[in-house]
Amino acid sequence: MIKSCRRWLLIGLLWVCATPVFADDLEGRIESIDPGDQSFVVQGIRFFATPSTDYDDDLSGFGDLKVGLTVEVDFEYRGGRHVAKEIEHED
Repeated sequence: MIKSCRRWLLIGLLWVCATPVFADDLEGRIESIDPGDQSFVVQGIRFFATPSTDYDDDLSGFGDLKVGLTVEVDFEYRGGRHVAKEIEHED
């Protein structure tokens, strides 16, 4: 019984202390761009690019993003922000 209680206590502590990171993707048109904080909005969600963001197809960097461009964004939700892992130009 004591072992079981300790196990559940440990599981509970790990769950409370863990920082959640969720990965997903989204496709849509870029609605706005903020070069100052390297962010852009797709479907009402602000995504932040980082130095490790990967750009595919005919995109080579943040400067290639344009309002109205259709993109697929692979991202992680961490620290309360949607962080772009990969940005691809969609036709």
